[in-house]
Amino acid sequence: MRRTLSLWLPQLPLDRRIRLGDGRAAGPFAIVAEIRNAWRLTHLSQDAVRAGLSPGLSLPDARAICPALLTEPADPAREDALLRALWRWADRFSPLVSLDPPDGLLLDITGCAHLFGGEAAMGETIRERAGDLQITARIGIADTKSAAVALARFSSVSVAIAETGRTADVLAGLPLAALGLEPGLLHDIRRTGLKTVGQLYGVKTAELARRFGLDLTSALERSLGRTPDPVVPKRAGPVYAARATLPDPIGLMDDLEAVIMRLADSVCGRLEAAQCGARRYRLTVRPVDARDEIMTIGFAKPTAAPDAVLQQFRTPLDKLSLAFGADFFRLAAESVEPLHPRQAGFDRQTEREDDRAALISTLGNRLGFDRVRLFAPADSHLPECEFTTIEAVDCRKPPVWTSAPRLRPLRLYHPPEPVRVETAGRPPLKFEWRRAFYEMASASGPERLAGEWWRDEAGPLRDYWRVETRAGARLWLMTWPGQGGDAWYVAGRFP
Repeated sequence: MRRTLSLWLPQLPLDRRIRLGDGRAAGPFAIVAEIRNAWRLTHLSQDAVRAGLSPGLSLPDARAICPALLTEPADPAREDALLRALWRWADRFSPLVSLDPPDGLLLDITGCAHLFGGEAAMGETIRERAGDLQITARIGIADTKSAAVALARFSSVSVAIAETGRTADVLAGLPLAALGLEPGLLHDIRRTGLKTVGQLYGVKTAELARRFGLDLTSALERSLGRTPDPVVPKRAGPVYAARATLPDPIGLMDDLEAVIMRLADSVCGRLEAAQCGARRYRLTVRPVDARDEIMTIGFAKPTAAPDAVLQQFRTPLDKLSLAFGADFFRLAAESVEPLHPRQAGFDRQTEREDDRAALISTLGNRLGFDRVRLFAPADSHLPECEFTTIEAVDCRKPPVWTSAPRLRPLRLYHPPEPVRVETAGRPPLKFEWRRAFYEMASASGPERLAGEWWRDEAGPLRDYWRVETRAGARLWLMTWPGQGGDAWYVAGRFP
């Protein structure tokens, strides 16, 4: 008989803040999330519960009850990262571990419990070791996966065990929500007066399926072990990281670079063996007299070169203050991707792409990758909307530009710059722009453009003229026809 253990982490988002040393958790504190178009409490500290708050309460109502309440929005990405770290941690208890997102793990403990002194002792051991990590845990053990999840989430004890062959008896007293049904289906069942799982046993399966559908009967069959409900394990991905703990702290730049180079050699060596590279590297430095310093660098394309990693870390290391030195260093590769070797061409295209990626990486680490952008074409007939900008690091291939169907200036001024008309005309015969006087030699136009009618602010009509001046400047003049004036602007400049 197979046995399954469900490890439920009911306070995972709150525990993550506690593990980070967030002092707010010592008082009335809650994690909030946007649910049904309102910010609501999802996870509460003990002081918040004692103040009369409960999960699901809207944030304005909660602050009216407890004005001292402090909150933090949920961070699903980081909470998922913590859950995956615990997934790797749990393989010390069973070789078969799977995720039960967003806040649970499932372990197939068949043949494992005796190593810990039995199922009860194993459950207590897992709960205590999770507590050592400042993680609140509840345990459920049963013959099936669904029954173990139900016990972990709805039992009154922290370690609930259904003895082999007694799953139906143990589930009988649990509420219908323990079957993991959809809220709408659960509401329909409750309207008939059924409240516990045991009350379903006395109703024929065909009658339940006819009245409530197959979802209810399938959930009940899985929980009781009448249909297969296995734990499907998934091997945790490899972690490419290395750390160094020194007997004496160091603080000189040469020593820091030597340690980082040694860590980079280790991490990049394993990446190259796996034919992978990383787009981001994270370095943790632990000063002897302060909290950890975390530095992150990025690359425009996956990289597994130790020299490149050290080169990008030199700038943040210059800003690092180590009054008494540091004795702990950890380097981890993130956003790992496969490397695809390419043969260098005779036109030096590969070399140019490598130079471009190195430039983007250097500028991005110094200025911020969100500030290093590329121009990309956009589908619009308006000059200022015919292009957009995208982050260069996210652009795996250079944007493909096609020839414009209409002649456009090399330099575009947005918004257009006004000119002072000396001799009126259409376009003006003489005008002043940027403290310089121009006289028209030839002109072509107008090119009339209307606003984008499908937008709320489409904008009025505009006329554009290509003007060549006697001084040689070739300008793109614009005016607003029918606006009750003769205002002219320089919208661009041709080469």
